[in-house]
This record gives sequence, structure tokens and C-alpha cells, in this order.
Amino acid sequence: MRSIPILYTAAFLFLNFSTPNLAVASDSSTDMDQKAPGTISFNVTTGECCGGEEADPHAVHGLETDDQAFILSGKSADSEGARDGFVLRFTDYREEEGILWLLPEEDFSYDWVYRFGSKGRDDGVNAVAQIKDSVFVAGYRADKKGVIHAYLARLRLSDGKEIWNTMFPASKRGKESAFEFVQTTSENGLVLSGVTNAAKGSLEGFKSYGNPATGTAFVMYFQESRLMNENPPPKPDWMTEIRGNLSGKTVKEVEGEGAFIVASSTNDDNHTASVVKIDRAGKKSWSKTYPAHGEITDITLSYSDGKVDGYLMVGHVEGKTGALDGSITKLSRDGSVVWSEQYGNPLSGKGVFSGLGKENDRFIFDECWGIDSTWDGGAIMACGTGTHCDEFEDNERLYARCAADPREIWRSLLIKVDRQGKLVWYKTDSFIEEDDDWIPNTASEYVFFTKDGRIASVLDLDFGFGLQVLEPE
Repeated sequence: MRSIPILYTAAFLFLNFSTPNLAVASDSSTDMDQKAPGTISFNVTTGECCGGEEADPHAVHGLETDDQAFILSGKSADSEGARDGFVLRFTDYREEEGILWLLPEEDFSYDWVYRFGSKGRDDGVNAVAQIKDSVFVAGYRADKKGVIHAYLARLRLSDGKEIWNTMFPASKRGKESAFEFVQTTSENGLVLSGVTNAAKGSLEGFKSYGNPATGTAFVMYFQESRLMNENPPPKPDWMTEIRGNLSGKTVKEVEGEGAFIVASSTNDDNHTASVVKIDRAGKKSWSKTYPAHGEITDITLSYSDGKVDGYLMVGHVEGKTGALDGSITKLSRDGSVVWSEQYGNPLSGKGVFSGLGKENDRFIFDECWGIDSTWDGGAIMACGTGTHCDEFEDNERLYARCAADPREIWRSLLIKVDRQGKLVWYKTDSFIEEDDDWIPNTASEYVFFTKDGRIASVLDLDFGFGLQVLEPE
């Protein structure tokens, strides 16, 4: 990773001598890429926000607030190599275009940062939600003995000041727990999902930086009145464990049904993708598995004429070449498979990626982490695309061929599909300095539509993280 001072120099070079589009490799020469909407802005920051140059902050979730701002959250490294949690808010600069560096000494900065953690212990944020003038932070935090517990904090939306925080230990002594997702419900409550009763040391990570190895999925619910006090709630309104499942990766309210849909995986050796539907009291309605989908990473509601007609789950699966391809499976309202498709190996690009084809597709991994749906039944998924040459270290010829491919530099990849799963467009992006001597790795971790129809893509970058904002379609 480059030093911070060199990065600042590059930033000024972009802003003073380049048009906004020149700083990124986007809109390749392929038809599918040319159909994608253009980028309005890249809002990016460095490790300075979250612990310093070596903190390597990694955002995994994003949220648009009700007062014209965005909130990104995730984990960073502490001085002993363990993890801290962070939440960062910045203004939605709707009239600005190009690269906006969110740094205190720049024209555009972040509004506030909330951080927590203890040296040498693993802590992190997996998602946030807003209720009125408060932000709720969901993740995990280690106690003095190093045991990890599900962590929930309430912050003031305007300045990030902590109002309260609390932890929810696993029911079994010495076991670990964590929240992996949180969503505000239609009644201004919170529904959260995650893992509990995991063996100590088995919570390798979450989202794109790992998966729990042991434990049981759970869902927890709080009504608004329990949350909006000056002190934390001692317990939820209800909590349900989903036996046979490893972690509740995502939970979403099913509009108009008084129900919730949970993305998970079986807690056997296969970790098969699973989806569970529960009612508003946490009682299971149905549970189904999907072996052909591959790893499940997120789920969203599917719409037809503005009404929920099923669910769309995303992830990645081993393709014909042995590498990973992005995967979307459309489910009906009762969990039956409507269609399942794979996507990946984007062609061409700009700069060093120009003219690339499918000749090295066995090396290209397309790893997809988030999904949001369109009102006409389609969806957009957030991915990263690039090589994993370490997979071929035992074959000298293949390893050399893989290492020579410029796609060892990862790019963000957004993929849009229609209601039948047909590819509509894809978009690859990287930051490129003017002399092309260094291109940071980039990946999209999460994607959502803003209230005015723009597409917001949460980015992990070599030097930090950010939010790419694309034009509405």
C-alpha cells in the first residue's frame, strides 16, 4: 500500500488536471458496460479516519440517512493486528462531481467518526440502521476475557455521540455471539440477525472478510419504545434461534405480511445456502436449502408492479472453469426456485484492462456480496472481480500465466439483471493515476438505491474505503 502523502499528491493531480471520468476505469468498450449509468462521484477516505495509515479500514455496509448524508461502517485493524469497529458519516454532496476526498484538510470531509475496540481483541461493525434522530450500530465486541458478544449501540445522528451501548452474550457460558445485520422495521423497531453459541475463536470474520465456523443463527427484535431511552434495553422483545443454521447473514422485513426473511447457511460441513421465513413473533413459517446457489451473502425482496412477489438471494458459486462466478437465485414467496443464474468474467476495460477477453477466465473470481432490487423485478448486485493466483501455486506454468494477467488488480463490479435474470449491464471500476504506475485494488461490498434513484456502491480500496454514486437510470 502506498503511503498517505503520496496518495494526497495523486488526488490533487486528479482534481486539477483531469476530468472526473479520467480518474477511473469505467464504461469499457463492450456493449454491456456501455449500457451502465455513469458515475457522478467517488467519495473516498483513507486510514486516517479510523486509526491511522496502517488501520486498513474495510467498509461492509452503507446507509442513506433522512437528513442528506451517508453512513458507512465496518472494521479496521488496531495496533496489535486485531479488529476495531467504525462508523463514518459524511454529507451527500449532490451537486458535486468527480473524486471527493473525505479528509479534514480537504474541501470535503466526513462529518463524524465513531470508533470502538480494545487492543488485541476483535471488535467490529457489520451494519447500521436509523430511527428518527438516532443511528443504531450492530456488530460485535470482546469482553476483558476476549470472549466476543453481540454489540448494539445508539448514537446521535447529528454528531455521532454515543447515547448508550450494550452487549448480548450467548446463552451458553464461554460461547460467542455477534450481530451480522440490522434493519429498521415499518413500525420503527429494529430486527437483527447474527450468530450465537459459537465456540470461542471460531468467529473468523463476517461479510467479505470471513465466516463464522461454528454457532447457531438467530433473529432478535426490539420495538421502538425499548430503544429510544437514555439507557440500553436489558433484553429484546423476542429472540429466536434457527437450529441447523450457522448465522443470520441478513434479515429483511416482508412488507405487508408481518414476517421476516432470513439468509443463512446450514451449520454442517457443506454450509449450504438456506432461506428461512419467520413471522412477526419469530416463529418459523418455512425453511429451505439451495445447494446449487453456492455461498449465500445477502437477500432482498423482489417486486412486481410494486408488490412483493418473492425474494432474490445473491452470492457466488464455483463455475465451469473452477473459479467463482456471481450467483443470483430468484425465489417465489413460498421459497420455490423461479430461476437461478451465474454471472462474471467481465470483458475489456480501460488502461491496462483494455482488450481483455475470456482467455484467462479460469483465473477470474467474481465474488458478490450485496444486492438491491428494482421495482420492476430486476436487481443490482455488488461484487469484486480479479484473480486469486495463490490457487495455482502448485502449477508453475499456470501460476506464471495468472500473475501476468492485469486482473491481479481487483476491480469493483456492479451487475444489473432483469426480472428473468437476464444480464442488462455490468460496470467495472478502478482508480487509475494519470501515469498508470499504480492502480489500487477495488471491490464493491454493498449496494443500494438512494431515495432519488441513484445507485450507491460501498467500496473497499487498498488505501481505505468509499462510496461510488452513479446516475439514476
